[in-house]
Amino acid sequence: MPGKMARSDPRPSVQVTRGAGSGQHLASVLQEGRENANIDAGLGFIWRISVHFSGRPSACRCNQLRTYARAMPAARPARWPGRALGKEGIMHATLSPSWKKSLLLVFVSVVAFATATPATSGSQCFFQGLGFVPGGNQSFALGVNANGTVVVGFSFGPNVPDQAFRWTAASGMVGLGSLPGFMSSDARGVNADGKVVVGFSTHDRPPSQEQAFRWTAASGMVGLGFLPGFMSSDARGVNADGTVVVGFLAFSGPNEPFQAFRWTAASGMVGLGFLPGFMSSEARGVNADGKVVVGFGASPSEQAFRWTAASGMVGLGFLPGGNLSSAIGVNANGKVVVGGSNDASGHNQAFRWTAASGMVGLGFLPGGNFSVANGVNANGKVVVGSARDASGAFQAFRWTRATRMQSVVTLLLAAKVVTMDFGWQLTGANGVSADGTVIVGDGVAPLGLPQGWIARLPKESNEDCEEDDDNQGDNDNQGEDFRQ
Repeated sequence: MPGKMARSDPRPSVQVTRGAGSGQHLASVLQEGRENANIDAGLGFIWRISVHFSGRPSACRCNQLRTYARAMPAARPARWPGRALGKEGIMHATLSPSWKKSLLLVFVSVVAFATATPATSGSQCFFQGLGFVPGGNQSFALGVNANGTVVVGFSFGPNVPDQAFRWTAASGMVGLGSLPGFMSSDARGVNADGKVVVGFSTHDRPPSQEQAFRWTAASGMVGLGFLPGFMSSDARGVNADGTVVVGFLAFSGPNEPFQAFRWTAASGMVGLGFLPGFMSSEARGVNADGKVVVGFGASPSEQAFRWTAASGMVGLGFLPGGNLSSAIGVNANGKVVVGGSNDASGHNQAFRWTAASGMVGLGFLPGGNFSVANGVNANGKVVVGSARDASGAFQAFRWTRATRMQSVVTLLLAAKVVTMDFGWQLTGANGVSADGTVIVGDGVAPLGLPQGWIARLPKESNEDCEEDDDNQGDNDNQGEDFRQ
């Protein structure tokens, strides 16, 4: 990910290529596929499932990026200094020259916000766009803390580089800056109480480099360094108390291996090795106590793994008939792992894994044929992710054993949180609170640009949104009310 290749080709397409040694792997089809997402005149948000990544030029690891998941949650337009967002942007608003249509879209946006904002409503359920950092016009929400009150991700604009953010209802979106000497940053994970944020910071000077960071209000953004011989590091997850950080390390050269790491203040960065017969590994998530790490091994193929100090890295296999898999999230006790795998039909399907059941596919939205799980709640019973619907558009989903896979928009409509003139496209869910009621993710706002969002839903689709009379955020929300 340190080397971000030039992004071009604004047309939506889906390219799924398989083959050992080809450098084209499933994780590029999973959460990472959104790197080249597109919005195109009514088609909505499309994942461009392809290894041909594009974006601003870079000298680092460009070819290697084709061999593994980069977890870029959504498309970004090419950002050249002093250059306005235009057709080269992967996502852009497609508006009629007519003032009438423009004003109508503005009206829809206002109506959507007015019917969705939790600012004055007493209802436990809500929807809200997160906005942008100053000067930005796009944002992506990638993680949420245990009680659903702190969201992290990144935001940028035509002349504003990526900046990691931390959002609360009280503060709004607050940029976290970058590491000294670096020009941009992305936040990828947040601990249980929302006080520790992890991610990576990037500079584009040759050799282009990323460095994992850990942020607190007291320390600011602190780089976690590298292991000897590696040029880049990238943090993807943090445990409940913020003391364990996981991610991956990479070299700067093309097609060189990368390695999962686990970091603590006491041990520093420790490589986790590889699955037997594999040359690379990447850590994507860590459980609450920091003792279970999940991710995937890569090259020549790709397989989800679960790591503990006692067992080392253990492959989780594939869905029946499949040969590629990637683990993206793990629950609090480390016993439930979620991600995606191809199946016997060749479709990519979200999975939920336990030692007792093995890898079990979660299916698709009605009429769809693609899904991937990006997150799981504390007890492992609520899974969130992204899936295609019957029209081919991507939808954020929530899955439970009782309800199966349902789009978040459908759930919001059923809970009367939003109306049919909602105007948003909710394209992917990336994180979920401990109790499974608060979900954050990617979307396209009514005016056509990507914006992160947060929603609170009933625990079950047949439940009404409860009133929170004492404003204490009860309803098993494990902490303060969202509006405080």
